[in-house]
Amino acid sequence: MKLSLALYDALTSISVPNNKAKAVVDAWEDDVKHFASKSDLERTESHLEGSISGLRTDLTALIKEQGADLRTLIERQASQFHGAVSKLESNITVLRWQFWLLVICFGFPIIKNLYEVYGKVIAS
Repeated sequence: MKLSLALYDALTSISVPNNKAKAVVDAWEDDVKHFASKSDLERTESHLEGSISGLRTDLTALIKEQGADLRTLIERQASQFHGAVSKLESNITVLRWQFWLLVICFGFPIIKNLYEVYGKVIAS
């Protein structure tokens, strides 16, 4: 209010008519009502800091929880991967045995026939 009176006095001292000076002061006071005071800003700042702190706590807890869930999921997938690799290794071993059995089953008779043919060629 002191500032309103000072503004009114300043306007009237430079020959602004009383009714216009009063209108300017009233308009200024009406605008000032919408401004935040220092205590309003400090209260808002305090509220925001509290909200941010709460959100930080919630977010930290959520990240830890999600990290634990992710770790469990990765461990389960790693276990499944190791199981699949072991199964593939055993399948590869079976395939190797099958290959060598085929080599033996077909290779020896072919070698025996070639040896017999070679023996007949040399004998004749």
